[in-house]
Amino acid sequence: MDYKYLSQHLMKPRPGTKFIQGDVVRVIEKVCEEKVGKRSYVFDEVQPLIKELCAEIQQRVVGLGCDRYKLVSQITIMEAANQGIRIASRCLWDPEVDNYAEYTYSTEAMHVNVLVFGLYWE
Repeated sequence: MDYKYLSQHLMKPRPGTKFIQGDVVRVIEKVCEEKVGKRSYVFDEVQPLIKELCAEIQQRVVGLGCDRYKLVSQITIMEAANQGIRIASRCLWDPEVDNYAEYTYSTEAMHVNVLVFGLYWE
């Protein structure tokens, strides 16, 4: 019997491969400091910046060893112009294995809100 083609259906993450909220928040914080820094808000530069942030954050979260997790990133960037905003989300998931991380990076020019959802893929 050739075992290399047997199914590896796992119902729970292996030890050390779980999506840990605190670790992901630290990744998000570091990426925001590196990529956003003290830059000013320029409307035409926001969309490419969001794509760059998403790609970098997802790459680093995968590097944490979150095997078998699907990552969903949502980033909102808004100009800091004395306005208010509320961001809410809902999701149906398994609270034992799925999780999310949220971080808001603020400068004098803009606010960057990052949500990363880690959904375990069986």
